[in-house]
Amino acid sequence: MNKVILSLLSALTVLFMHIGLAGQAEAAWVAVVPIEINEAKVERASDFNSYYWDIMIEKFPYPDYELIDDDKVLSVIPEKGLPSLDKATLMNLSEKIDAEIVVAMRLDEITEEASPSFNEPKLDCFMKGEFASFNRLTGKYYKNKLYYKETIEEVLTLKNDWQQNIFASELTRCLNRTLEDQKAKGKI
Repeated sequence: MNKVILSLLSALTVLFMHIGLAGQAEAAWVAVVPIEINEAKVERASDFNSYYWDIMIEKFPYPDYELIDDDKVLSVIPEKGLPSLDKATLMNLSEKIDAEIVVAMRLDEITEEASPSFNEPKLDCFMKGEFASFNRLTGKYYKNKLYYKETIEEVLTLKNDWQQNIFASELTRCLNRTLEDQKAKGKI
């Protein structure tokens, strides 16, 4: 009889080890608004569109997050894009498509120009844009003006894509701030 009870307890122990006792949280629905790029002032617009989506997929992994279908997001956005990235606009978008998190970004300008230098050839690098997010679960709105300006040696651009690095760094920093607010509230 003891062997039967021990076998049963062993089986239940194994079962409970593989089945979580606590309920699992549902995935947060995320609406990623397609990036708006000023193609007149951004030379590699398609590259930045790809970088944007790659970072979004990396930062909002399933099963914690569920990205809302692009067609559903685009169906509630005007043809000319969002009029602004203010809280009311993102809150309205969140309600229309039933998203817990809304993320939007604009890239206004990226330039690099030769800088006068007596030593090595240098480049003046400039990036300007805007990021905003709204988290309906926490009520937090986050907006950041992206502004990067630096002079670098031209030789550094042979092995390093400064535009991609700065774009990825700034976008990741903004997304971390957005997710920080949600994790602090214990929603994930």
